[in-house]
Amino acid sequence: MKKRKIAALVITVLLLGLIFYKINWGELIQTFKEFNFRNMVLIVPFYVLTLYLRGIRWKALLLDNPIYSSLHLGEVFTVGSMLNIFLPARAGDVYRAYYLGTVKSESKMKVFGSIILERIQDGICVFLILLFAVLLYCREQWIIHLAYGIGALFVGSLLIFYLIFKFNKIDFICEKSVAIAEKLPEKMALQAKKFITKLCDYINSFIGGFEVLDNLKCTLVSFLSSFVIWGVECYVAYLIIDSFDLGLGFSAGLFVLSLISFSTMIPSTSVFLGPYQYAYILALGIYNIPKSTALAVSTVHQAILMLILSVIGGFCLMKFNISLNEVKTINENKE
Repeated sequence: MKKRKIAALVITVLLLGLIFYKINWGELIQTFKEFNFRNMVLIVPFYVLTLYLRGIRWKALLLDNPIYSSLHLGEVFTVGSMLNIFLPARAGDVYRAYYLGTVKSESKMKVFGSIILERIQDGICVFLILLFAVLLYCREQWIIHLAYGIGALFVGSLLIFYLIFKFNKIDFICEKSVAIAEKLPEKMALQAKKFITKLCDYINSFIGGFEVLDNLKCTLVSFLSSFVIWGVECYVAYLIIDSFDLGLGFSAGLFVLSLISFSTMIPSTSVFLGPYQYAYILALGIYNIPKSTALAVSTVHQAILMLILSVIGGFCLMKFNISLNEVKTINENKE
């Protein structure tokens, strides 16, 4: 078992221990029974809408290239999101880059670069949502520090990638590295030069995924789409929480969505077991909601989204004529 998988397993077990420590099982079961299905008529269509909007956003990140359609990109995103739930190490993102690069004869590393930029935009938008919620509804120091830390991470990442793209020195570094490699014994020099050249080609292709940062219109469209997407997802989170009649306002949706979104960055086993539930407990804990109640709400929330993604993602996967075994092979090759 690889170190990453061991770390994920340890984190999952530790968080599950914290979650189930002194849990009130009676309250947990009672909360499940109190779920009201009345909001499902809004939850499902609004969440499906975000999947299409993500296709629009991804097309903007790909410079609105006419070879792509927003609907198809939304379908590819949905399949990737479904795979991210059930497979470790963000295998769904690797699948998205591999599949789209293959069917559109595009550089897979360039597509993967656009996916990384997409994730950075998501992080910035969710950070701003969390900051908004903190400034308006909550002044607890731990969440203020968390918000600023997350903001520094994602805004800093965007700035770094922009500078790397804008002042691309990869070819210069490659030339210098090759020159150094040439001083090695002939056989070693040949292998080193091939490796350096190939690595630089990959990096240049990856950086090409950030080309949109030089296009003001597409960048603005992608950011605007991101804010709309996360605004709708906050509303979906609020609707799910409201289905339990806890008497919480829209702000609960802001805190829940922000924390569970960032929790998915923590290494864990499949279905984000552990970090997702613990983040939910922390978010509702702001409103003094008991741990057992928050756990029940988080379970229903996660189950609803997993069901929607599995149904639509499974249909699209069959439509693309790709099996899960092929996806696993793609992920194993990446590792």
